[in-house]
Amino acid sequence: MIHRRMLVRLFAGLPLLLGLVASPAHAREPAAEETPSFAAFDAYVEAAMRTWRVPGMAIAIVRRDRVLHLRGYGVREEGKGGAVDADTVFAIGSNGKSFTAVTFGALEESGTIDLRSPIVNTLPRFRMQDPYANDNVTFEDALSHRSGLATQSGLAAWYMFGANVDELVASVAHMPPARTFRAAFAYNNTMFAVAAAGASAKTGLSYEELVRTKVLQPLRMTRSSPTLDITTRGNVATPHAYVAGTPTPVPYHPVLGASAAGSMNSTARDMARYVRMMMNGGSLDGVRILRPETAARLQQLRHVFVDDEMMDIRQLIGALEDPGRVTNLGYGLGLASMTYDGATYTLHGGGIDGMTSWMAWSPEDDIGFVALTNGGNIAVPAAMMFKAVRPLIGLPDADILARMEPLRKALTAGPSLPEVRERLPAIAPTPALVGAYANRLGAFHVMSGRGDARVRIDRTGYEGALSHLSGGRYAVMWDNPALPVWGFDIELAPDGSIGGLRGVAFDDIPWFAIDPVFTRQR
Repeated sequence: MIHRRMLVRLFAGLPLLLGLVASPAHAREPAAEETPSFAAFDAYVEAAMRTWRVPGMAIAIVRRDRVLHLRGYGVREEGKGGAVDADTVFAIGSNGKSFTAVTFGALEESGTIDLRSPIVNTLPRFRMQDPYANDNVTFEDALSHRSGLATQSGLAAWYMFGANVDELVASVAHMPPARTFRAAFAYNNTMFAVAAAGASAKTGLSYEELVRTKVLQPLRMTRSSPTLDITTRGNVATPHAYVAGTPTPVPYHPVLGASAAGSMNSTARDMARYVRMMMNGGSLDGVRILRPETAARLQQLRHVFVDDEMMDIRQLIGALEDPGRVTNLGYGLGLASMTYDGATYTLHGGGIDGMTSWMAWSPEDDIGFVALTNGGNIAVPAAMMFKAVRPLIGLPDADILARMEPLRKALTAGPSLPEVRERLPAIAPTPALVGAYANRLGAFHVMSGRGDARVRIDRTGYEGALSHLSGGRYAVMWDNPALPVWGFDIELAPDGSIGGLRGVAFDDIPWFAIDPVFTRQR
């Protein structure tokens, strides 16, 4: 659930650095220093936070049998203080996908769900336009992003319009296939919602109840929750978005319909337990969450990224680390995988309004890492992983973020109206747009505002200023700076009146992949 809009646009000009040189495999030696010092690492983290304007961060570095380093840095909210520590709660975004996969693994072990069974057998109301995919797409296909649907189709429905699980399941019937079923990778949060709906139909329990009972409670992750209830209990980090380079507090984003794709909130201490459980084959402190073979199956590399698949993350990792050391970057079930300097690493990143996170682990290298932040760009926690791991596996230390420095200002600039090459006169006065608009995604109103019009999404209450760009094109700058700038083109009715507004994306993210025209309500 990473806010990919900045990465997709800004990394598009970077060369694809991964996979160019095969890295030599080598035998792993035991760590020469059993209790390494992290003083230099801590100093690097604090310096990076100052440079990249990250208010707070929490980091855990672990081995299979113990925690090596567990620390908070910075503050919970810019301008208000409150030190971050190991128990400070952060939203972890798409790192929650692995919790969904682990929950499904536990359900399969109990005989409740077969991950290889077609979803439609468990959820008869589920429909896809491709008849073959409709009858054959399995829970494994959904959790490995190989359904054939377009990247992030349905994103606007849950992220901006607050669609619930049932609405997301129904929306898939309106999504045309974009790729051959199982032949390619396309990151899609909606299919995680579909999988969760299937699990709920089978068990009678909500996704939130399932992940709590199957993972959080038995693993004693007492400061973690897939709902925002945990954010009312104190010691909670505030999300921050950038406004002209300055971190600005924003609200937590309620991830409801797509909860299974990234609603988890957690702490560095809890995530250290989670990572160690995965490193130990599904068990920790005598508690078994998964059998070793199930844990391995979730992490198994099923698809190596090629062509345009996950270009933003591939380019990010390629910019942070020497390309010859990172190969075989791909995906399993709710988890990514890569070969790093000859050893297999399981990893994932996460991002949701004003928060980013990164986790990675390798039983071969006996090292695991978690970073949670309440601001910054996904590049920061990802860079901290490479910075921490390098000396622990015998690689020379390096200034990991140095190569990202030319992009720092752009990555932390915040939202702005798109540039217009030619400013044409408006084809209709702004007051003529006032009214209600709706389609399958949801509904919004254009309202008269001070000096200009404003847009309000009915269900979620998001509001922003509607500005004229050129001709029939307008843009919405939302009051919440964590939200993406949206565009609309006027659609004229046969009689010349305004019949609707067609959604336009300025950031290559398919916000309006389904039915982009919002019809004016009469």
